[in-house]
Amino acid sequence: MSSVFMRKLFLLILILPLWVYSQIPTHLKVHFEKPSKDSCSIIVENDYIDEYDPKFNYSTHSGCEVSAPISLPIICRLNYDSQSVNIFLEPGDDLDVNVIHDSILYDLKCTGKGAEQNNFLSSFFKEFHSDFDHVMMKDKMLNTALDAYEMKLFDQRKKQLAFYNKQDKSKFSKAFNDYMEGTIKYQYYGNLLSYPITNANQSTTILKVNAIPEVMLEGVTSKLINDGALISDRYREFINYYVIYYTSKGNGFNKFTDYNSSMERKVMFAKSNLTGQKLIWYIANFLNKDCNLVAPYTVKVVYGQLQEIEKNGLYTQLLKSKCEARMKAKDTTAKNTTTPAGTVPSAQTGYKNPFEGVVLKDLTGKVYNTNQLEGKVIFVDFWASWCGPCRQEFPYSKLLHDRFTEKELKKLVFLYISIDGNETSWKNAVQVLGMKGTLVISPGDWSSPIVSYFGINSIPRYMLIDKDGKIVAPNANRPSSGDQIYNDIQKLLAQ
Repeated sequence: MSSVFMRKLFLLILILPLWVYSQIPTHLKVHFEKPSKDSCSIIVENDYIDEYDPKFNYSTHSGCEVSAPISLPIICRLNYDSQSVNIFLEPGDDLDVNVIHDSILYDLKCTGKGAEQNNFLSSFFKEFHSDFDHVMMKDKMLNTALDAYEMKLFDQRKKQLAFYNKQDKSKFSKAFNDYMEGTIKYQYYGNLLSYPITNANQSTTILKVNAIPEVMLEGVTSKLINDGALISDRYREFINYYVIYYTSKGNGFNKFTDYNSSMERKVMFAKSNLTGQKLIWYIANFLNKDCNLVAPYTVKVVYGQLQEIEKNGLYTQLLKSKCEARMKAKDTTAKNTTTPAGTVPSAQTGYKNPFEGVVLKDLTGKVYNTNQLEGKVIFVDFWASWCGPCRQEFPYSKLLHDRFTEKELKKLVFLYISIDGNETSWKNAVQVLGMKGTLVISPGDWSSPIVSYFGINSIPRYMLIDKDGKIVAPNANRPSSGDQIYNDIQKLLAQ
């Protein structure tokens, strides 16, 4: 039985449980004319949670082909050489994607049914790539005043709409037009709502979230939220920041002091303001990402709410093993209280190993004993040898390491956790980069156990853990932030 046939069959099996309506055969082929890399992958955004969306790896020399009957539009994400592009597929499409040179961002040419829409989609993201780059937008958030930032967003949206409106949209399907209009709209509002959150989360010493002037939020109404937009990743990001911002507003714009109350309040807000599939997806995505950061009892309560709302549906089943494993962990939290552990460090005593149950191996192949981290401040760096942005941060990591005295380094651990699938590649990278710190691996690439354990969906990812084993900054500042991350660590050392 051919590997292509097996991929077709496997994709069919994965998609069928979600869309059981009338289904039409749909095909996608990708051909690389002059690839410089040997592999690529396609992720089918079936469930809208990366960890569970089916992923297929291919050789660029033999090309990619997926085929399945579908009843609703889907996004297939093509990944190649640290680049990623969205391909919009509708029932009945028969799409051929040709990568002419060596960049899927700039060299795509589509033919076949569905080609006109995807050629436009490619040209749109080629024109506005920087507007949709998370790293670049975060940099603007942190280095631009809110008024100027909002004007920049407004100008971006205006240009994007002008580019889109120049097209003969009658040649596009209603579903594709809805997708494009939603992507442009939610890109603006999602980035606006994320501005105060991103700035507040830069340091544990920031205890308040700055409010956005109401005049800027006049467009954030119930009409902005609709189930059909879930196909857009920009809509899903908007929903996340919508809940975070308005839950913070309900808390007087004070940052929560622990993850348990934060999750409980956000889910409560979501249940009051979201409905249908968007509510189910939000709770499922939140649980999947943060269930290991909250007490087992909190997981039990929130997972129970998901079960009740979804009536033991798809997401309930997808998250079952992960949530049940967390619920079985020892719960030291009383049912009417929360365990201080979050963006503001607590005074709770007693050490809780944040890596309990995770197997990490050192350079010699031996299992690393994470219990030896007790009583130390830990700066965690999740990375991989194939991750360019990760490697770009390492010179700054060395500078950060060297700023601490010998005495301070006895109380501080720089823990570098690689998710490489190939351990030889990891060891070679370590040797070339000359890294300083504790070097361990949880192999598997995006299937790495550490990825699912902490709900990591992008790297590099940094984390700060205090002397009690509490994760005080799940998305800590990067080494390149200089004084920001240095001061964050110094505050934990002083406790």
